[in-house]
Amino acid sequence: MPPKKRKLVEEEEEKPVTKYAAGKQPRNGVLPEVVYNHPMYPESELHQEMWTIPKFNLFISFTLNYLIESYKAMFKDFIKLPSRKFHPQYYYKIQQPISINEIKSRDYEFPDGPHTFLLDIELLAKNCISYNEPDSLIVKNSLQVVQYIEYEVLKAKNVTRNYLVSDDVKYRLLTYLKRVINATDKNIEEEMGVVHSNTDDVMKIAEPFMQLVDRDELPDYYEVIHRPTALGLIRQNLEVGYYSKIYDFIVDTQATFQNALVFNDLDTLIYQDAKKLLGYFNHLMQHKFFPELQDASERGETKLEYDKIEYEQYLADGGNENTNELLEDDDLTDYDFNHIEGLGNGYNRTILSEDYLLGPNATESQSKKPMLSTPIEEPPKILKYNIIKSMQKELISQEHTIEKVPYDMIDQVSIFSSKSLYHQATNPGPGAKPSCNQNWVAYTFNGAQMNQNENMYSFNLQPVQTFLTLTAKIRHAGLESSLMVNSENIKSLKVSTDAMKQEDGQQLEQNEEKEVIKNDSERFDIRLNEGLNYIVFKCQNSDKEKIEFMKFWVNVLP
Repeated sequence: MPPKKRKLVEEEEEKPVTKYAAGKQPRNGVLPEVVYNHPMYPESELHQEMWTIPKFNLFISFTLNYLIESYKAMFKDFIKLPSRKFHPQYYYKIQQPISINEIKSRDYEFPDGPHTFLLDIELLAKNCISYNEPDSLIVKNSLQVVQYIEYEVLKAKNVTRNYLVSDDVKYRLLTYLKRVINATDKNIEEEMGVVHSNTDDVMKIAEPFMQLVDRDELPDYYEVIHRPTALGLIRQNLEVGYYSKIYDFIVDTQATFQNALVFNDLDTLIYQDAKKLLGYFNHLMQHKFFPELQDASERGETKLEYDKIEYEQYLADGGNENTNELLEDDDLTDYDFNHIEGLGNGYNRTILSEDYLLGPNATESQSKKPMLSTPIEEPPKILKYNIIKSMQKELISQEHTIEKVPYDMIDQVSIFSSKSLYHQATNPGPGAKPSCNQNWVAYTFNGAQMNQNENMYSFNLQPVQTFLTLTAKIRHAGLESSLMVNSENIKSLKVSTDAMKQEDGQQLEQNEEKEVIKNDSERFDIRLNEGLNYIVFKCQNSDKEKIEFMKFWVNVLP
């Protein structure tokens, strides 16, 4: 008997202790005030812009049901209102009780409906934070409930610019993600327009967010956070093509920082850094990435594509004729949560049989075309180069300008006619008259005075100009450069000045047919075709992390 008792004691001692208890954790004393009209995340684009979603009530019903099924443990306390029998004090302390089921039963299809819906969703968390202890599990779940719902709204709101991640889009996303990863306090302040003299410019504040939290070191994190992620994992997923659409990447990146806001206290440094990085990332996406992407599309540098099924179903259908039949059978399919005490009125709609954004399933979509319920009307786009606006001196024209980024690696590129043509024109043969027309050309492009975002140039050549010479100077040693003419690589000619000296220190006489190029310069002899020719000079560092281009369209006249 004694050994058996000792075994029971050992089992009790080895039982893990849970820090976060499930269920309600009422506060003592006076509760914090709940302000309904004040958004929890006023800086979010959902609160800063006017937007709408077709068949908004149907979207809400499907989205909430989908999230409840996907994250039962997190949503279960917010489906129904608390029991008046077991928690009567709740209704004395909370002035505006609300639940997910009440939100699903309301009508939000009116002009300010989307904004009201967001306030109702955030009221779930506000009531929970006010009534419960601030560091309890139910409070942290309420914050994630709001975030997950707003993630789905964000993707639906931006369906018209939720483009597929092509190779070019992937490269641009990786560029901006790298800016977030390498950001310092000074970088962020300069980007946001607030600069202080004593701001740190060395420490990368995103370092704690690069890897997933170690489960052994901090097991409580995985008890609280339902969808852990990290910047290093996001970068890897982006590189291997895991993200099919832009907002899949954006939502995961936002979740990385918002997870830190949920888990950590307000006065911790990692909370402040996460909030700063979240604002910085959203600013880059809204004011840098999407304008740059749109500008590249208008210039023809990239092709933007939608998920056709999602786009057409979202704007045109939003459901099918089977939806009403399914909504009539709610009582047969909502039993899962009827026995759970939550935050609702006891009524649950069933999950729709089709994805709201994708419409019918794959087998139905192949045999049935989407039916247009209402014509699609989109506001006309403002022309990129509006001559009327260009004649007016208004500040609004600044939104069409491109940020000037001088070249850092390319110092100078020169394009000029071959020596034979130049000598023939300037030194005619015996008895021949000098040429009356200057057929030779010479163009010099200074990298310090030029813009990487406007790196394409064009010019015409006379019929005899089929041979050109291109020389390029780079600023630093160890850089790799190359030249392509009409998709063909051109070999460069480098001549070292040290090789032109004799052993006794005497310098050789220069050969008229050979040009001496410095160590940091390269020369390319080019032969062009009649018509349009495309020349690209590329310079990159050894790690291939930074690349600079100069592009030329040369038209040789017939």
